[in-house]
Amino acid sequence: MRTIFTKQLKNEVSEENFLKIFVEEMELHGVSNDSITIDIDDALVDEINKAQNTNIKLEDLYKLADKCFANEWIKNIYLGSKYGGIAITRTGLGIVRSRQLREKALAKRSRLKKLSDYIEDHKGLFVALGTVIALTTPLLKLFIK
Repeated sequence: MRTIFTKQLKNEVSEENFLKIFVEEMELHGVSNDSITIDIDDALVDEINKAQNTNIKLEDLYKLADKCFANEWIKNIYLGSKYGGIAITRTGLGIVRSRQLREKALAKRSRLKKLSDYIEDHKGLFVALGTVIALTTPLLKLFIK
């Protein structure tokens, strides 16, 4: 039995988390992406469910693999089963690495930068609030006199 899943995969199975399986295997064994192959079978499903406390099915992994095949993030190394002998491509590895770098960058932001990003993400709300304040100020002046 493999000893993968050292990191929590956020209790969800997405394409990114599926690709992380390959990266964890690579890091565990200290080999490149060409040396790691994974078979999508019941054993992998059981391993993911046990390690991640999820309840995914084999068909769910097949759908994820199909999406990854379509984006050329994984490839089939061996002839035979479509879901046997799957390896991650350089493009798939780049997807995982770029998301890891993005998560690190987001975690290292200062509080001021986080506040700035929050305002940027919700600027429509702040514009609406500013408009309400701007419109109510003259009305209040009229009623106070």
